Amino acid sequence: MRLLRLSLAALTLAAVAATGLVHADTPAAPQTTELGRGTTIVFLHSLGAARMDWMPTARKLLGRYRVVLVDLPGHGSSALPDPFSLEAAAQQVDAVIARQKAESTIVVGQGLGGLIALMAVSAHPEHSRGLMLIDTQIKSPLPVGEQEMAQVTRFMDDNYATFLQMAFSRMGRDSVESAKLFAAMSAAPPATVKAYLRTLFTVDANRNLKMLPKPPALVFSERMWKSGTAWGTLAKAAGYEDSTIAVPQRIANAGLLVMKDQPDSLAAVVSRFADSRVGGK
Repeated sequence: MRLLRLSLAALTLAAVAATGLVHADTPAAPQTTELGRGTTIVFLHSLGAARMDWMPTARKLLGRYRVVLVDLPGHGSSALPDPFSLEAAAQQVDAVIARQKAESTIVVGQGLGGLIALMAVSAHPEHSRGLMLIDTQIKSPLPVGEQEMAQVTRFMDDNYATFLQMAFSRMGRDSVESAKLFAAMSAAPPATVKAYLRTLFTVDANRNLKMLPKPPALVFSERMWKSGTAWGTLAKAAGYEDSTIAVPQRIANAGLLVMKDQPDSLAAVVSRFADSRVGGK
């Protein structure tokens, strides 16, 4: 049980935020909502969330930018790869990125969406000009052996409701937000949640990070990067082996729903990054 609790603790860092499941033998581009004109910003949400969760922040950007809101594979009407892998999910996401104008596109991903964005952009850096990762863990902070993996997977399969309660019921910045996140995760298809979580136990995307032609912009909400915590400490917990890759930014008074908690602050951060990589309009 101690090993189980440790693994669940690791998951709460990896699977941030809190819908439908479509299996497909051949990967297809995920469902999107595309609005506005100008430099393109592709937004990828976290586990169990949905593309329209980005709208509070996207509205702040529509005057100058084109926003592409994407449902991750296995969410909404976007197909989950079968057989499943994070790499296959990243290929599906790249199908969206690839159809944008590469010279004027950046990619922004939160949590799991950031991890998949990192894999997609590192595989095809020519499809975009930059990457921003928000509250994204790129490596499990604890080693997970085959025996422990089997134990946790069995517990997740046999006690799914209890597993969700243990892993996701206290993820918000306060009790109200925690309740919203837990409700969203509970409503998400179990097959989708399980498919992603099984891979997050052993993920290590530091190699993908090194493949990027330019370092990503790193952004963390106060919920993940608490006041007084050194960046080196957070970098280690979030799996960044090189804590010098970028100077991260912290958004105060925000939790895992940062795009709703602080849409003005987040939009300003995204806008500055887009202009730095593509050029101001």
